[in-house]
Amino acid sequence: MMQWIKMLGLAFAAIFVGAVISEIPPFPGWFKMVDAHQTPWLVATGSAAVLGFVLMMGGILDLIMVQDRILTHEDVEDVERSVRMAARPVTWRATSYRVWGRATGREGSDEFTLAAMKQAWRSGAWCRETIWRRRFITATGAALLAIGLFGIAFTLGPPPIKVLTGGALLYAMGRIGWGVLNTA
Repeated sequence: MMQWIKMLGLAFAAIFVGAVISEIPPFPGWFKMVDAHQTPWLVATGSAAVLGFVLMMGGILDLIMVQDRILTHEDVEDVERSVRMAARPVTWRATSYRVWGRATGREGSDEFTLAAMKQAWRSGAWCRETIWRRRFITATGAALLAIGLFGIAFTLGPPPIKVLTGGALLYAMGRIGWGVLNTA
């Protein structure tokens, strides 16, 4: 319960800070400009979100099809267990994890570092090697999806939400840029 109170307090504090910052010049003028041109903003951000989703899911589906690891019945039950462990309410987590009847699934996993991705970019491996092409397509899709979703919230939200979503997006882009510039 205390964790919920902390999260709620943090959310209210963030909205309050967003409301204060949104009144600092030149933010009100910028927000009025976004509100006045809402349709083009929504088309751009919505298109980015849709394109990002298609690219990211295409990369994920390609990964699953290429690795072609079929889950056993026990593996499906493990997936069910992991989903329920994260689910609410608590009573769901206390129930059985048995899956009755037929159960099928496929698994795929991939991991790489930002440094390896940067090296693949420098060497041109992202053009030559299928695995790097898929990784770049999936990463580009995820970035476009995030930009699009944050952009939609920025476009439709009130000024405090515009400050929070814009700030979060700028922070994330800055951290990724810093990581790209400062990796081997």
